[in-house]
Amino acid sequence: MLNGSIFQKTFLSYLLIVMIPILAFSAIGVYRNVKAEQLRLYDSQMADARRTSDIMDTKLIDLQNAGSMLSQESWVRKRMERSDVFDREFDALSMIKLNKDLKNLFSSLKIVSFGAIVYPEKKLVLSQWGSYSEQDFFSEVAVFGKNTQQNLLDGARSYAYFDVGEPLTLSLWGNEKRVIPVRQSLEVAGKPRATLLLFIDSSYLATYLKEFGVINSGEFTVTADDAVVYRHTAELAAGGSRSGKPYKVELPSQASSWKYTLLYYDDSLVGLKRWFGSLFTLLLAMLVGAILAYGLARVSYRPLAALLGKLSEIGRDNTDAEPVRIGSEYNQIERKFRRLLNENQSLQQAAAEFESAARSTLLLRLLKGYFTDERQSLLLRKSGIGYTEEMYYGTMLLRFDDIGEATGLDGLWQLELGVIIAAERVFEQHGLHYQLFEVTDADKAIIVSFTQPPEDSTLLLRIAAELADLIERHCRKRPEIRHGTVEKGLIGISKSYYAVSESMQRALFRREHVPGQQEEPVLADNRYYYPTDWEVQLINNLKIGNLDTSMRILGEIKEENERRSLPPASGQRLVTLLMETMLRVLSEMNIDSGLYAKQFRSRAESGDTGEMWSYLFEVSTVICERIQYSNTPSAMEIGSKLLDYVNRNFTESDVSLKTLAAMIGMSVSSVSKTFKEVAGVNFYDYLSRLRMERAKELLRESGCDMEQIASTVGYENVYSFKRAFARYEGIKPAEYVQKYDGAG
Repeated sequence: MLNGSIFQKTFLSYLLIVMIPILAFSAIGVYRNVKAEQLRLYDSQMADARRTSDIMDTKLIDLQNAGSMLSQESWVRKRMERSDVFDREFDALSMIKLNKDLKNLFSSLKIVSFGAIVYPEKKLVLSQWGSYSEQDFFSEVAVFGKNTQQNLLDGARSYAYFDVGEPLTLSLWGNEKRVIPVRQSLEVAGKPRATLLLFIDSSYLATYLKEFGVINSGEFTVTADDAVVYRHTAELAAGGSRSGKPYKVELPSQASSWKYTLLYYDDSLVGLKRWFGSLFTLLLAMLVGAILAYGLARVSYRPLAALLGKLSEIGRDNTDAEPVRIGSEYNQIERKFRRLLNENQSLQQAAAEFESAARSTLLLRLLKGYFTDERQSLLLRKSGIGYTEEMYYGTMLLRFDDIGEATGLDGLWQLELGVIIAAERVFEQHGLHYQLFEVTDADKAIIVSFTQPPEDSTLLLRIAAELADLIERHCRKRPEIRHGTVEKGLIGISKSYYAVSESMQRALFRREHVPGQQEEPVLADNRYYYPTDWEVQLINNLKIGNLDTSMRILGEIKEENERRSLPPASGQRLVTLLMETMLRVLSEMNIDSGLYAKQFRSRAESGDTGEMWSYLFEVSTVICERIQYSNTPSAMEIGSKLLDYVNRNFTESDVSLKTLAAMIGMSVSSVSKTFKEVAGVNFYDYLSRLRMERAKELLRESGCDMEQIASTVGYENVYSFKRAFARYEGIKPAEYVQKYDGAG
């Protein structure tokens, strides 16, 4: 039926509608391309020339800025002084730092192979390799021709704001180089006392230009007073050649006396070859238009064809009827709908299985130790588990000891069904909500929830007995069921679980290794409570800087162990293990943990568990704040440098915020804020702590008087030391010595 005249007319109509705009727009596009090609080419090459000029000028300005920056450096000006009053400041360590700073400065300029500061009056040369006399530097390090060397030294003695010389050849550490000298006086005077010499390396300059992709011309030339300073010719591909008429673009430098000349080729005629591409595009568009017209015609004709097909069947026998071409699509649609319905059922079943697995995983997390956050609370509500922090929870473990391979798959299914039915009956009878799921260290786990703590303390014990009896009646097998304590809050689920898990493990151990012995009640638990899952959560929350959750984990551990009334030795061992966890996290963060370990040992030696816990919370706060602050790497680096300096020099009496501000080059308020964000406490509290801990060590030693201790820890007089000690420790130094001697 698609061969009928109606379909052909429909197709030709759509083809005409589609082809008219295609041909019109194609003709307009070709005309505009021809007119705009030459203008586009010229604008593109001029933009490239200006971009190349700007890149070169920017780099020259960087060289000027380097000289301006060095002229403001205090050490440069001190070196200018004719007297030797500042020479003592330039010791070996200072010179190493200065050499490193110069090396970093010259390297940052990208195109400079080396540089030096010449002090003409002192006949001294300071470079990234060290300080030399003029004679040694120009005879050992950078060797020029005799006339060239003299011209450089003469130029260093006269003022020049920014002078770029002609290219010359030198031997740098025995390697021959082609460089462009740049001279800049570091002092505005007729005869400057310091001059900066920078040497632009031709190879560095070529590499720099290639990195930025600025050389798109055939040839790039830099001239100064008609003398060629630098020239670069673009490489052609193998077998390639330049096409078009060459022409030059000349631009003056805005930063020096240089002039830039770029050679381009006018290949606008070559650009007309794009007509062939346009013709190909036109043909492709016409082909697509024809296909589109055919498709539109077929879509438009399909309802009519279907109607004609149905009408043609009227009055015919089914055996004589000819199949209609589009008739099969309806069967396909029907089959597809049937398949989609089946797939939808499969997806719903898979989603239900996924939700069940996610629910079990969430319940397992509650057993292991669940410190809630907003996202996890949302998961609980989404899974239909209405647990809150105000509710009370108890856990039960169910285990079959005599299940073997002989039970078979059908037997396992019967046990599974029997446990589910028995649990439903027992807990419905008591009016309790519960969650039944599989665990690794038993066959089943049950979490029982209460809105109020049960008045009957034996409720869970009676439920366990009833559940075991009912399962035994249905399945002919009696399970071992243990229950834990009833605890408040979501974390109470974990506490109850660990209690029942320990009970189950003890029962299994006695049954296997001490058969026949009656189980004895556990009167007291002298072991500290520090589950491995809690330790993992503590480490993870410390590493991401989650202070609230970290504090809650430590608080729960502290509260649970205080409830157990641990012996002092067990309590101190627990706090020591927690501190070891903190120190591991500090080490993984590349933070020096020595100071924190030393201060913790000082508190541990006193035997005061409360003080050890307080310091543990303080270290946790410091770790989380350091993690949160580490999102700003530059500020973190400055803060770490400040902290390291104070740790190494806290015994010096002149250590202060003002000293640190001068060292870093920041304001006092900025240094104070940065230090507090890194250390967790303000500067003076941190400094006082370091000094007082060291003073306490010295006071415990014999043979040290107060004046010597005050001087050793950084105080200028005994009065200031005694006042600071009393404010920090709460007692005078003499009283501390008496207290320590009495304790000893």
